[in-house]
Amino acid sequence: MLATVLTSLAGRDGRGALPRWVLPLVFGFALAMRLAVSTHPHSGEGVPPMFGDFEAQRHWMEITIHTPLREWYVSTKANDLKYWGLDYPPLTAYQSWLYGKCVAALEPEAVRLTTSRGYETDSSKRIMRYSVIVSDAVFLLPAAYAFVRAWYGSGVSSRRTAKSRGVDAKRAWAFATLATAPAQILIDHGHFQYNGISLGLTMYAVAAVLRDNDVFGSILFVCALNHKQMSLYFAPAFFAHLLGKSLKRNKTFGSRFLTIAKLGLTVVLTFAIVWAPFFLATDPNTNTRDGLLGVGRVLSRLAPLERGLYEDYVSNFWCATNPLFKWRSRMSVGTAARAALVATVTAIAPSMAREIKNPSKEGFLWCMFNCSLGFFLFSFQAHEKSALLPLLPALLLAPLDADLAAWFPIVVSFSMWPLLRKDRLSVAYVAMVVAFAALADGGAPGEESHSETTVGARATTSSGGRTKTRRAFFSSFASLPRGALWRYVRVATFVGAAGLHGLEVFVPPPARFPYLHDLLVTSFCFALFAGAAAYGNKRQRLVSPEVDAKARAAPRATRASRGAQPAVADEWSLVRLAATPESKTTRRRKPKKSGGKR
Repeated sequence: MLATVLTSLAGRDGRGALPRWVLPLVFGFALAMRLAVSTHPHSGEGVPPMFGDFEAQRHWMEITIHTPLREWYVSTKANDLKYWGLDYPPLTAYQSWLYGKCVAALEPEAVRLTTSRGYETDSSKRIMRYSVIVSDAVFLLPAAYAFVRAWYGSGVSSRRTAKSRGVDAKRAWAFATLATAPAQILIDHGHFQYNGISLGLTMYAVAAVLRDNDVFGSILFVCALNHKQMSLYFAPAFFAHLLGKSLKRNKTFGSRFLTIAKLGLTVVLTFAIVWAPFFLATDPNTNTRDGLLGVGRVLSRLAPLERGLYEDYVSNFWCATNPLFKWRSRMSVGTAARAALVATVTAIAPSMAREIKNPSKEGFLWCMFNCSLGFFLFSFQAHEKSALLPLLPALLLAPLDADLAAWFPIVVSFSMWPLLRKDRLSVAYVAMVVAFAALADGGAPGEESHSETTVGARATTSSGGRTKTRRAFFSSFASLPRGALWRYVRVATFVGAAGLHGLEVFVPPPARFPYLHDLLVTSFCFALFAGAAAYGNKRQRLVSPEVDAKARAAPRATRASRGAQPAVADEWSLVRLAATPESKTTRRRKPKKSGGKR
């Protein structure tokens, strides 16, 4: 539906520029969706003694504004770590302190030390809800906009469909997909969390890397990692892409070493700056610095192994197969952690190896998708909300694979159904999923028909003037048009989800298996996630290793015989935070005048 509207507004069969009011309208609509969901119940509302994630965020604000920094991660009389103790990295703590100051200025009782547990007045809930909306407006939505502009201006997408300074329909569709994905809205603005901050920082980092500003991209990603440790899901992809790029773009050992050392030093210094307050904190009794002891206190809170292999009903390998193999009862915590580590490394290693060997910007996004999905499916201590991590690169892939970007958010939302039902967010869930499905229906504007493209069979790569046809993705579907396959996948997904919802409504679970419906949802979604992982790895293998080489060769070509096209000047002024590339060789060199020796 959205593609049709944008195409008609753009004119010229969707190749013209959209009116300037379209993107602000999409931005406003995305905020309105968040505001609407925020009127629904939050996690643990009115359910003592622990309440839920809303109370956890409020409690962290209470602790950080009333106790010394060195006690934020330490169990004291005022800070009982058994009651929602801080277990996220320092940037979350700093954010809690900043937001806590704002809440204290507006409603001091909401963050009063030790006496505000379970505080849930209407006014305090509105303040907390607005803080999440502001976070998305500052981090997530502008970052989505920055990514879209970086992608279409990085040389990856060669189709410039609008010659004016206006935005074209395809870019607007990609931004709208990122801005209205239902799962993040339901978790952050319904269940209540601040995932938009770390996801926004990650998108800013991706935008910077696409612009070849690798140092700034590294800084931004380290910030994301220091806001939520779950951003570790993306670390292998960043590492593989930056390492592969450093090795391929530098021909001598010295230049390779300097490039890698520069990036490594950037990461170390950024970590040092973020963690410095805990290293420099002073014990008032002895007047000595905490040093590494202070850092160790924080680290000890970031890996709570005692929580077990997984939480609740998460759609990953361990939870879906536990009824058959009884992992939790057969493996100790240590054994389970080691098994999860081996399984995760095995799952992500092929994708990393491909990106190191043949780094490209398309491959980078597919590597992000494959690595984050591998972490979600096999890592230790995953929970339902962890599905937001592979969801991000799936949405970032909208310019490359509109079908995946339209389908995957529905699967992620459905996988969270047991959690959302528990939080009494059923109405919000149905509304957000249906709205997104309607908006994304029809794919991206100007999307070429898939009727002539078979899955994997038509993808080609050119090397030395020879074109090699890739082998079909699945031999049984070798002759099936890709668009038709995606239609079958969407229909199967919607039929399966609707069937499981109907089963839950009309067929009560047996007394022996009260959580049977949740297990069915988990198993169904695990099968879909596993299929997405296979698809993502196959698509990454189909990425041409010459993608970046061609993009660099165009502005640097010195021989007219190659017929290289000059790079198109980016007509966007990218959000300053991730805009300036390190290398600005954008003009094609003039060919030397004839007359000399060849």
